Formats: sequence, structure tokens, C-alpha cells
Amino acid sequence: MLRHHLRRWFTAFVVGVFVGAAATPTVAAGAFPSTAAAPGQVKIESRDLLVAPGHSTSGQVRIETSHLSQDTPLHLDLELSELEKVGRLTTSGDGWSCAQPDKHLSCTAEKGTRANSNVFPTLFFQIDARSDAPLDTRVELRFDVTLSGANGSRTTTLTVVEGVDLQTAAKAELSVEPGDLLDVTSTVRNAGPGPERGVVLTMSPDWLLTYRDNFRNCRWQEGTPLVCHFDTELEPGVTYRLSDPLPFRVNSIARSGLVLTNRLQWWTADDWALVEKDPTAPKPPDTPGTGIELRLVAQPSTARTDTAVRNSWTDVRVTVTGDRTADGTALGDEARVRVGDRVKMKIGFRNLGPMTVEAWRETPLVQVEIPDGLTVVDIIWYCHPFSDGEWTGDGGEPGARSYGCIAHGDFIRPGETYSYELTLRVDRLTRRTAGAVTTALDGDTSPRNDRAEIVFLPAADGGGAGDPDGDGSLPITGDAVFSTVALGGLLLAAGLGGYLLVRRRRTRFVA
Repeated sequence: MLRHHLRRWFTAFVVGVFVGAAATPTVAAGAFPSTAAAPGQVKIESRDLLVAPGHSTSGQVRIETSHLSQDTPLHLDLELSELEKVGRLTTSGDGWSCAQPDKHLSCTAEKGTRANSNVFPTLFFQIDARSDAPLDTRVELRFDVTLSGANGSRTTTLTVVEGVDLQTAAKAELSVEPGDLLDVTSTVRNAGPGPERGVVLTMSPDWLLTYRDNFRNCRWQEGTPLVCHFDTELEPGVTYRLSDPLPFRVNSIARSGLVLTNRLQWWTADDWALVEKDPTAPKPPDTPGTGIELRLVAQPSTARTDTAVRNSWTDVRVTVTGDRTADGTALGDEARVRVGDRVKMKIGFRNLGPMTVEAWRETPLVQVEIPDGLTVVDIIWYCHPFSDGEWTGDGGEPGARSYGCIAHGDFIRPGETYSYELTLRVDRLTRRTAGAVTTALDGDTSPRNDRAEIVFLPAADGGGAGDPDGDGSLPITGDAVFSTVALGGLLLAAGLGGYLLVRRRRTRFVA
């Protein structure tokens, strides 16, 4: 990693903390500092940044309000004249409209795009430094925000410093059975141009993995990354390996077939110091372990080659093996209808056991294909247009031909069902027609029941089911083949973005 070039992962990581801390009911009180804005105020969060000449750094502005009118748009302003001696700034982020007239950044948060009533979309920005940007140059970036007559400001300091490139393997594939120990190791290479004194290794484990050692230069607490500090001086062109693996115990309730994705990352000491100062980033306690010291051991450079893509982190994919599996089945529905009717259908997923399914890991949990002649006019908001493995629209959006339906933060125990409602308009129907409902559960023991149908049959008497007079005045409900699990108020309060952030929460489930 080029020093101080904080990549997109950490951007998402910090956003996840900022939004997830408020959205996840399982985080212990006091685990993170409060991010709530005082009544009638605008709260702005943005971290200080470092950048190397000829490279770039990424930042973000997070805004929260409290008890302010929602009828007017939010405005953000930033003076750019001082930044010109370092480089240029570009912005991105859904829900924002930005322009840069006369060395000035002016942005407006579009209405109706807030994550909830108080939190606005995050504004992401990137600063590209010129190759001749003077070292030790400091630029104060003051973000001024106005909403409904209330004002707020935040100053972020950008500093130009020397760069260094830390590299590590892009991926690691491991496998382990529930309840067993998993050894995770890593290497780091200083690709130059000069030596680097002091690096930090972080490991953000899945909630099913528990750190099982006590290295005296490492700190860890459940719900935070494992953080290990090294004072070693890394010479250019030399690869270093951990003297001992990082041991993690896999929870005995882990379901066989799961693939647990974890993030292992190397930082310079200066980069990590900025993370330590961020009040919204989760960090382990200050007290280090009391065991032996985890060290970095130099490896023969002649036996190593550079990776094609410069990377400072490793995606550690852990496949859970063994026989602790679950069987998920797709559930469809059936109705008799006539042209012009609107029919309400239920689709879903049932866990046939024997293991509990962490529904928030499955993205989507079920997928539904809409048959020709039918149009979706209403669908529950946690079903999103979905095609070829990609999300293509917003939750609850009508008119799509294929939807992916998520589950929000729930465990589906053996025998339980997770269901979704959608209303379709019958545009044409001359004979039996059907759409597909599918699921693809990791480690599923019986793929044969992973597909069901939503079936539409022409009404024999010319009227629709549930509409004995045939006047089409009443909505039609198909014959549901299962009961609906209560989804709770949380499902009404959270969106897809919240789901993607909560899905890796580290709450312990007791079987």
C-alpha cells in the first residue's frame, strides 16, 4: 500500500461503524462513542488525511442532524484555493449533487436519499496529489454545512508526506471444521522506495471466529479488529513473515459449507495513527496481551516475487467443513386469476434443519423470476431488482422481471420460514403460467428443493379467486403454502445498505 493511501475498504469500514453502530441492536451499550447529534444541531465527521506526492488519498464526510426540518435540502461548501498547491479534489456518492465553480466546492444532498430521518448519505472524496507537491505541506479543508437555518463545520487536515509501498498476498483460502483452531499467517513486503520503521497488522474476523492467543504486542476484543504493532524496520525489497500464526477458534455452531470472509491488512504506523484518532472506528482496549511477542521474520528475497496488483490486504476465505449442515427449501404460491386482476402472492424460504441458518449471510436469500404476462405492482421493500448476480434497482421497486430478496440480520432456526409478499397485475393469461422461486444456501444438503414456482391458473368461471362476482374489485390472495414469520419493526427501519453492514455483526447466538 502506498503510505497514507487509505483504500476503499477502510472507507466502507468506517461507514459501517458510523451507520451500523446505530442500526445494530446487538452492540453493547457503551461499546462505541455516541454519534447522535444534539437537538437542533448538525454533526459532521471527517478524518484527517495523509497523501504522498504523485498519489491519492480517499476521505469522506458523514453528516447527522437532529430535530431539524426535512423540507429543505442540505448544502455543503468547501473552499479549494489552498488545495491547489497540493492537487485536486473529486467527489462521489449517491444522493449528492456537486459542482466546483471558482475554486469552490458546492454540494447539495438530494431529497429522499437519507439513510434514515437524521443521517444523510455519506459524501466520498478523493484527493490526487501532484508529483511535485512539497513534503510537509498542510492544507486545512473546512466543510461548512447548512440545513434549515442550522449550521455546522468540520476541519480536516491534509498533510503531504513521503510514500512507501507495502504488499501482501491478495487472497488466502483455508478450511476448518466447527470447533477447531484455525491458524492464519501472513507476509508483508516493503516494495520501497526506502526502509519503513514500524508497521501495524489488523485482522477483522467473522463473528464465528474468536482470537485464541495473547501476544504481548497485539490487542483484541470481540466486535473489534485484532491489532498487532511491530517495531521492525522493513528493508526495501525484503519480504517478512509472522513468526507465529494467528490462532482463531471456529465457533462450534458454525454451519458446514459456509465461507467466512475476513480482512487482514497491513498499515504504516502513521496511517494507523489516524485510525486510532477516529472516534467512530472500533478499536480494541489499550491493554496489550501478556504472552510472547509476535515478530516479523525476514525471508530470502530471491525466493519471492512481487504480486501483479499492489495490495496491502488479504481476503482470508475460510470454508467450514464437517457435517453440521442445513437444508433450505424455496417456497412458492398458486392462484386462479383472470386478466385485469391484481393478485397477492407469498414466496419464501424454509429451513428444514438441522442447523440454524444465518439469513443475513445469504445475498439474496431467495430470487424470484416473474413470468410473462404478469407485472409486479407492489413488492415488499427488502426485495430488490436483481439480474445476473447484480442489484439493479431499489428495494420495493415495481415492474422488474427478477428480484432478489434479502433477510435482515435474523437467524432462521430449523422449521422456521422467512417470507415475502408481492402483488402482481394480470396483463394476459391464456393458460397455466409460472415463475420461479430459487434459493442457493451455502452447504445445502438437498439442492432438489431449491426451486419452487409461483403458479397462475385461468379462473374456471371467468372470475378471479377471492372475487366471486368477477368484477375485479378485490385483490386476490393466492393459496399460501406456509405461514409468515414475524419480521418486527427492525425490518421496517433498515434498508439494503444497513443490511450489508449488519450482516457481519459479531453477536453470539445461543443454540
